[in-house]
Amino acid sequence: MRTPQEATLVFDKGALMTFADDTTEPDNDADSAPRPTDDSIVRTETETHVIDVDGDGTPDGLHTTHTQVREIDIDGDGVADIVETTRIEETTIDADGDGVPDVFTTVETTETVMDLDGDGEADSVEITEVRTVAHDISGDGFPDVTRTDIITASGIAPDDDGELEDVQVDGVRLYGIDSTGDGNIDHVVSEALDVEVVDD
Repeated sequence: MRTPQEATLVFDKGALMTFADDTTEPDNDADSAPRPTDDSIVRTETETHVIDVDGDGTPDGLHTTHTQVREIDIDGDGVADIVETTRIEETTIDADGDGVPDVFTTVETTETVMDLDGDGEADSVEITEVRTVAHDISGDGFPDVTRTDIITASGIAPDDDGELEDVQVDGVRLYGIDSTGDGNIDHVVSEALDVEVVDD
């Protein structure tokens, strides 16, 4: 029996707009960071932290966060009608201490806030989260087994309490296997993912 996944969907529009205004200038050295697809205003930020799991002073992994905020002004009035925030968190862990990463995790979250009537408040919110966990069993530095959860949620403009209304949530889980050891996933199996919306 599948265990339901919990998704807390609470939107703080004030915090998001402040974040969109205060992010740093683009980091052109971040190869893995999200890339803009049009001429909208884009701000990006990248942070990297070393992970020491056993506390011996030797790095066991890395955690990198890429954040991109894209503001789109559809009607040309100088005020963003769509704000899209993408956050990618990548973690690599060397679990057995041989110097080669064994566990790879990636969480990519995209939140799109739309104000199409120009009143300065959100009309709707769409959130997509992709969580991937990969394991290198053979020790060649490439994932042999992967699991990816894809969760999509959308809702009507939040009230003063920040909770979305009329929320619709869908989820799917993908399993991948590299059966030949060439570093490429050869087989993928999918199943529906039970997702529950819970109050924060």
